Order: sequence, then C-alpha cells, then structure tokens
Amino acid sequence: MKPLRLAAICFLTITLTLVSNCPARSQTAPRIIRFTPSHSGEMKVMTFNIRVDTMLDGWHRWKQRKPLVIDTLTDNSADIFGLQEAKNKQLQDIRRAMPQYGTYAVGRNDGDAKGESCPIFYRKDRFQLTDSGTFWFSNTPSKPGSKDWGNLWPRICSWVHLMDKTDGNSFYVYNVHLDNLSQNSRQLSVRMLAGRIAARKTRDPFVVMGDFNMEMDNPAMRYLEKIGYSTPYPPMNDAWSLTNVQNSNIGTRHGFSGKTSGPKIDHIPLCENAIPLSVKIDRRSYDGHYPSDHFPVIATIFFKQPTHVTYKAPTAPAIKVLSKPGV
Repeated sequence: MKPLRLAAICFLTITLTLVSNCPARSQTAPRIIRFTPSHSGEMKVMTFNIRVDTMLDGWHRWKQRKPLVIDTLTDNSADIFGLQEAKNKQLQDIRRAMPQYGTYAVGRNDGDAKGESCPIFYRKDRFQLTDSGTFWFSNTPSKPGSKDWGNLWPRICSWVHLMDKTDGNSFYVYNVHLDNLSQNSRQLSVRMLAGRIAARKTRDPFVVMGDFNMEMDNPAMRYLEKIGYSTPYPPMNDAWSLTNVQNSNIGTRHGFSGKTSGPKIDHIPLCENAIPLSVKIDRRSYDGHYPSDHFPVIATIFFKQPTHVTYKAPTAPAIKVLSKPGV
C-alpha cells in the first residue's frame, strides 16, 4: 500500500474515532425551548413512544437517536408530554437536555428505576405537581412488576395531578403503555384504566395518552368510548377522531421506515369537557433517519369550565380474566 494512501486511511480512522468518542453539543447541552403563549385552559400535549434502547436495533440504538428525539421534543415544545418505553438512562438524558420540565416516572419492573417507564414531563414554570402515582395492569395493581393477563412484560399507567399556576385550575394526566400481544390483557387493562379514572380523588378533568397497541376499532378502545358497550364510566373521546378526516395514511408505528400506512396505535383520549383544537402526527426525519419507530402525536386541547357531574364515581370492580383470551 502506498505511503500516502496509508497515511490518509490512518488520519480518517483517528478522526472518526475522536468524533465518535466526543459527545456532541446537541446530545448534552440544555436546550432552549420557546413555548407558545396560550389562553387559560389551553395547552399542548404530546405522546411519544421513543423506543427502548436495545442492541437489536443496530444503528437505531439510543446513542444515535438521542439527539433526534430531543430535537423532536424541543421543536414541538409541548406543555406536557408523555413517553413510553423510556429506560432510566434515556430518561436521564432527556431530563438533562430539557431542564425546563419536571418529571414523574417509575420503572415498571420494580416501581423505582428498573425497566421501561411511562414518564410524564410538565412545564415547571406553568404547572405544579400536586399528586402522582402508578398502577400495574394486573390482579395486584399496587405490586411493582406484577402481570397476570397474558402479557409477557409488566404494563403500567403513570399519572399526575397538576395545578395550572396561570389560573389555579387542576387536572389529571394519565400515561399508558398496553400490551402488544394479548387482547385479553388490553381489554382488562382498559377496564381497570376507566375504573381508576372514574374513582380519582377529585372531579377535575383529565387527558389520557399513550401507546395502546391497538387501533380505534379494537373492542377495547370502543369500550373506552362507550361505543356498543354499557359501562358505569363516562366515555372518552379520541382527540384525533374528533378533528381529522379518517383515511388510510394515519399510521403511527412505522418501524423506522417512515411509512404512513402502518397501524395507528398511539392515542390521546379526552374527558367529555376537553375540546381538541388541533391534532397532528409529527412525521419528520433527519437526513432520512427517524427518532423512533413510532411517530409522536401532538394535540392542542382546551378544558371547558367544569359542569355539574351527573354521575357518581363507581368503585372499580374486581378484574376477572376473560373466558377466551386473545393473542
């Protein structure tokens, strides 16, 4: 090999090594976030499955995707956002880059920091955290790591009760990640979710967000909307369905391909006195690379003044396994 060519190869190798070992500014420096001014009762919420960090993803490992995820979160500048599949390292990376937000999160494996979480981020300058909690979709919802209904991994819902410092009004946010394989688990999970929300401590309005791992025509989603089902709970209205014409190109899970025809499984259900003003799916890529295998969904919503509650919050019934579990 000619000396000049060998020298060029050595120089390129050293340069690439130094670049790969030096953390980029976009990965470490706190971001500047420009929040959009809003009227009282109005806020922007976002749900985003950021894909767990796994060596099976090759180039799509968290190390490569981290700045793309943070760019997406920063550019959307939501008042509140919920993530799914976030492991503790991913959570800490986002916290360092976005110190404007407070966070509530617990790991699904131990109720602390192990395993995936469903964190909720909220603007510290606008909201005050007044209560929070997590429950497991199982026969023992208070037991960390519990699972009973056909799901291979624990599935959770994390929630917060926030007070808006601008007007003093309070509301709840629920963030879920339901099972991707077992229909039995999904059906029992939405029943528990509806029961927990109905039995919340106050009658403050609420918004739900998350990766439900099912489309809106699934019986479990129709249960939440009370379409074809008689339940003791108030119905929830899907923000996207209320504001967009349905078509075949509304998928949110794309497997890093960017395709829009995949399943739409990421949703933002709302209580009856919440109005979606706009809802969008963020399909951006960065030089052909996507921040996650899911697209985030962003909704601007408005909470109407609370009205007289005509129902009594029921006690959540015992959950029983369905006679014919689905897979």
